[in-house]
Amino acid sequence: MNEHMSIENILKRDHFASAEVIAGQKGIDRLVKWVHVYEMIEVRKNLKGGELVLSTGFGWKDDDELFLHLLKQLIEKEVAGICIEIGSFVDYISQEAIDFAEANDFPIILFREEVSFVEITQDIHADLINQQYEFITNLEDYSQRLNKRLLSIDNYFEILKNLQQYVNCQLVYIAKDHTVVTIPALREKEREQVLMELSKPDIGSRRVLKQPVQVFDREFANIYLLSNRREFGEFESLLLDRTGTALAQYLLRELYTEEKRKAKETEWLTEWLQGEHEEEEIRDRLAVYKLDKTVKGAIVLTIKLNMVDRQKSNPDVTYMNMLIHNIFDQNGYYVFPVEKRHQLTFILLNRKEAEDWKERIKRGVVRLQKISLLNDSSISSFQIAGGKYVKELSKLHESFQTAQETLTLQEKLPESQSKFFYDDLHMYRLISLVHQHSNLDGLVEEYLEPIIKYDEKNNTNLLETLRVYLACNGSKKETASKVFVVRQTLYHRLEKLEKLLGPDFMECEKRQVIEFALLAHEYQRAVT
Repeated sequence: MNEHMSIENILKRDHFASAEVIAGQKGIDRLVKWVHVYEMIEVRKNLKGGELVLSTGFGWKDDDELFLHLLKQLIEKEVAGICIEIGSFVDYISQEAIDFAEANDFPIILFREEVSFVEITQDIHADLINQQYEFITNLEDYSQRLNKRLLSIDNYFEILKNLQQYVNCQLVYIAKDHTVVTIPALREKEREQVLMELSKPDIGSRRVLKQPVQVFDREFANIYLLSNRREFGEFESLLLDRTGTALAQYLLRELYTEEKRKAKETEWLTEWLQGEHEEEEIRDRLAVYKLDKTVKGAIVLTIKLNMVDRQKSNPDVTYMNMLIHNIFDQNGYYVFPVEKRHQLTFILLNRKEAEDWKERIKRGVVRLQKISLLNDSSISSFQIAGGKYVKELSKLHESFQTAQETLTLQEKLPESQSKFFYDDLHMYRLISLVHQHSNLDGLVEEYLEPIIKYDEKNNTNLLETLRVYLACNGSKKETASKVFVVRQTLYHRLEKLEKLLGPDFMECEKRQVIEFALLAHEYQRAVT
């Protein structure tokens, strides 16, 4: 491949033997896309950028202000540089124009002798056309070789290395999971400096090229090309674009394979949660992960995400899975996630002693709440529920079912009584069992119906007063404080309760049944 057509290379040609760079020496490595003879003062849409302008100065004829006006437009249009023939119409370039061009690294080149603009344009254009043809040929060759390699490579590093060797400059690959690859490898200090520069919002430069790697409109990574020696042109941009496409195809293949594996694993885990696998089969499956001998028991943890907009929201469950895996792994659990839209289920396999299983999970839950999943703007809130702890892995479905039941109760019970774990529900667990095997309606109606009907008829809240009075063990002072009434009002309510329930409602056995009926009533409201 020929060298890029830069001003520096053009200056080596015979037609430029008498040429002199009087300003913008630092910009002579700019690429030239075309050569344009230009004598006007207003640029408008005549120039697109990258042109080397040839001029006799006829348009401004020693009018320094007009030339400065033109110079500003050329720089704004990102023209490569200007060559001016001295003697025909202009005899000098003002110092102000030279200083302005120097400040913007914009080359001003003077011809001290008469030259043929026609011969210059023919000479350079012939090479530019040949170069474009060679670029297209090389680009096609690069693409074909890259596509062939895609069939056999098993690491995206090979794709990046192939590009770096072709363009021979610094390559930086930054993935969304913060993986960073530099080719050639940079020392730590240099690496940090480069990453700091690339993190700036205004990195637009002819010496930096950026190419996002996208799959299904989701950005997975960015590839950067950096050079201190030359500007990048369209050829490098196209090479980078083809590489980004190839990398996206590779990632798509990897994602497809991973999704198939995940689908199979999720199917098996779902069957496990539903109680369809025996202990021996489960242990054999865990042996693949070398976990069969270290697991002491298991618990299911369910997280329900409450979305801002359930129709449009698509939370980043990958981040959540990574976060939760890391937290509970540190607390002695192997973690297997099972995703189901806005509800995440995690099988936590205990690899430590069973005595403190609950404390370790509590530590994980507390940390999870502190870190918060609400960094995702699509999530308004979330609930965490843990099922019963099981020692036999074939009974994991019991933990799953009780986690679901705990989640349901959390949504309905007062926040003061809401618990994370099924094991902490105590009386509600008993009520759940009774509810499964008998009808609670009769019990609730017998003991509470008079109060419920009285509240409905008189728009009062005697039922809540009864609940608080029992919870305070009959302390009138504490009850009055918690229901926010004066003592006299409380006495009036207690008299009404005695009429409705009987004067013996605080005696031991009757009181226990009434407390049970109150909990049963709350449970019924929660599950209906």
